[in-house]
Amino acid sequence: MLSMKQIRIVYNTGEVDESGRPVLRRGTFAVEDSVTTVQAEQIANLIDSLSDYTVQEAYLVTTTQVI
Repeated sequence: MLSMKQIRIVYNTGEVDESGRPVLRRGTFAVEDSVTTVQAEQIANLIDSLSDYTVQEAYLVTTTQVI
């Protein structure tokens, strides 16, 4: 079976919408299948340091093809 990993990041832009809720942006980055959760956290922290937005959440997602 084919599998792949991605890091999904939710950014807080520092802005609010008309309802007063924070404006969020999302990004997805493909990573090698060998990336661990610790490495994913390090990658998210690096991206946070390089971005104009604040990383609010980050996920390491594994997708596995079943058919």
